Amino acid sequence: MPPRRKKQSAPREGSNPTAGPSTAEEEPYIEAFGYKYHHSGRIFVPFDEKEQQRMEIEHRLFRHCLNGALTATRIPLNVEQIVDLGSGTGLWPTEMAVRYPQAQILGIDISRIQKTNAVPPNVRYSIGNVEDPWPVPDSSVDFLHARSLAGGVTDWPALFRQAYDKLKPGGLLEWTEVAIQIFDFDGDFGDAELCPNFLQIWRDLNQRNNIEFTPSPNGPEWLNETGFEAIVQRTEILPLGDWAQDEKLRTRQALMNRIAHEHFDNHCGLLFTKCGWTREQFDAVAPTFFTDIAAECTKPYTMV
Repeated sequence: MPPRRKKQSAPREGSNPTAGPSTAEEEPYIEAFGYKYHHSGRIFVPFDEKEQQRMEIEHRLFRHCLNGALTATRIPLNVEQIVDLGSGTGLWPTEMAVRYPQAQILGIDISRIQKTNAVPPNVRYSIGNVEDPWPVPDSSVDFLHARSLAGGVTDWPALFRQAYDKLKPGGLLEWTEVAIQIFDFDGDFGDAELCPNFLQIWRDLNQRNNIEFTPSPNGPEWLNETGFEAIVQRTEILPLGDWAQDEKLRTRQALMNRIAHEHFDNHCGLLFTKCGWTREQFDAVAPTFFTDIAAECTKPYTMV
């Protein structure tokens, strides 16, 4: 969960319409494997109720990794303008609004799934693709927060160029993604990958759809080329299965197991069906993922 600092920037203006929160039922959608995806067909993460449940579990997981905090970045107390990319149900901007009541917080998401009850007065939402121009002036944002955008971004360098333009000189960016990679804790750290058969299929389909679900390894290079300075990368282990001993890791493990077992196919439906896979074909290969995770001789984990 690495913060990055911006140096001097050049102006560029965005003009998306701003909208308040609404409900997912108003959204037209594409259905795949029983899940609802954005009607554009460009977003490989669904927006339905089950996915919203996963988002809330993931929010708890991220806060646990941050020891209860909402950011890894130390944000100045006098922060004025905050933008949250991929706001989802709005948990993060709502909680940030309480912590920074003087700040104006804009959440941007492609789906109208933000909670409508108890929206703080200093929070507003804009419904639109984060790859399109944002409705904020250049050089106006103090802190830009982005997480779990993988599956909905096709041009990461362009996204970071827009982030650079929108931040004030000295402004801060924090970007967080969970890697779609499974490693063995008893192997060479970060090198002994598990679930190779399923994940190779997954990566092939990513490539065919011009999408990348594990963009973080390229992040430092993209950010450096854009002009960001003081780039810091932070990694946390997320155990799967039933091997963690430490209380902190066991809490993360319980949350990751819920995500893996209850929401595994959320992010597979559109990706596989757009490449001609049927549900039956997917169900024939998907169990290999869980077989590898459940093997007694391994200690599986991923990273954030």
